[in-house]
Amino acid sequence: MEKSVIAETAKRAWLTIDDAPTEDMRQRVDELNARGIRAVWFCLGELLERYPEQAAYAVANGHILGNHSYDHPAFSKISLEEARKQIERTERLLDGICAKAGVPRPVKLFRFPYLDDGGDGKRGELQSMLRRMGFEQPGFPGVTYAWWKQNGWQERIDVGCTYDTWDWRLQEGGEMLPKLLARMDEHEPEHGRGLNDAPGSNEVVMMHAWIPAKAFRQLLDRLQAKPLRFDPPVHLAVRIRPAEAADLAVVHPFQCDYLDRESAEEWKRRLASNPGMYLAAFAGDDLAGICYGHPSRRREGAADLQGIAVNLDHRKPYARRGIGSRLLRAFERVCAEKGFRRIGVGSADDPGVEAFYRTNGYRPVEIVAKDADGRELERAAIPPEDADRAKERKEALRRKHGAAEVIFIFAKTLD
Repeated sequence: MEKSVIAETAKRAWLTIDDAPTEDMRQRVDELNARGIRAVWFCLGELLERYPEQAAYAVANGHILGNHSYDHPAFSKISLEEARKQIERTERLLDGICAKAGVPRPVKLFRFPYLDDGGDGKRGELQSMLRRMGFEQPGFPGVTYAWWKQNGWQERIDVGCTYDTWDWRLQEGGEMLPKLLARMDEHEPEHGRGLNDAPGSNEVVMMHAWIPAKAFRQLLDRLQAKPLRFDPPVHLAVRIRPAEAADLAVVHPFQCDYLDRESAEEWKRRLASNPGMYLAAFAGDDLAGICYGHPSRRREGAADLQGIAVNLDHRKPYARRGIGSRLLRAFERVCAEKGFRRIGVGSADDPGVEAFYRTNGYRPVEIVAKDADGRELERAAIPPEDADRAKERKEALRRKHGAAEVIFIFAKTLD
């Protein structure tokens, strides 16, 4: 009876493990797999150089490797250039390990050592750097803690946690373990101790790879006794790849329902004329979203994103897990590989759509007013210094023309 009650009331949780790999990572991966848990292991570059086989084993057995810097500095105490080098050096190692394991790297995730995000002086610049380097938002849905939202975690690129096991305190000695286990029974949801608050916010749990194996197992035992259901990282469930002509029966109707209506022959021509620039996200055989574009007809060396849509059906296990942002990042990588240095996209007259592009590093560069028949009434440029006033200009243009629709043209430069 107790297990069935937990299953009915369980909230979702994701396990993240810092300071990997270790000499015994293989055994820990086997332990987790036996429990049905797949984790994100945040790796240090210096340890990847020491234990590459252990890290490759984790990837080959269904886990994700994330970037945790090269040698664990406090990012508030190093320069932006040093931060970039720390991250890039580890990225090269992670790419090499995934290639060696023969597993495509599904996502680029980053966690700051000590959760030190650079502080007020560097936080914004580091977030921008992570976006430019292709890191993605974690995509852990259903985290509803007020403190999480107040601190802006739902918009950040780096990966935080809702529950810190404090296992790092085991450095003080084995007598700390009973205290850590007892702490898991505390009920302070708005102070980072909400494991027992079910139903309630989903959880992102943080542990460390180097703790003693006995403590590792006991902490997992206690976590699994809580009303939690450990899910695999969403990035393992959803794969993004170029659409193919064979996808016609699935992808074409989805496009016609959500975005542009066109014939099957026109859709095939779209794919053929712009190879690789039509992407589809699949969860198994289920289509989770699409994203497509073409070389810009107005600007040399640029691409236009023509459409992006995701299945937001809350009954789907992948719904609202950052798939739109992942598709956008994949489209950006394709464009960069093709030599495009800029992407432009027109938004809907919808604050939610506008917020999506802003969150993903796009800025408004033009504003366009249209009448009820879609005819253009006025188009005006938005200089960078006026970007913060774009919403005011939008409403002024709407009043001026009595426009049925006023949209932004967003753009992003690819570094």
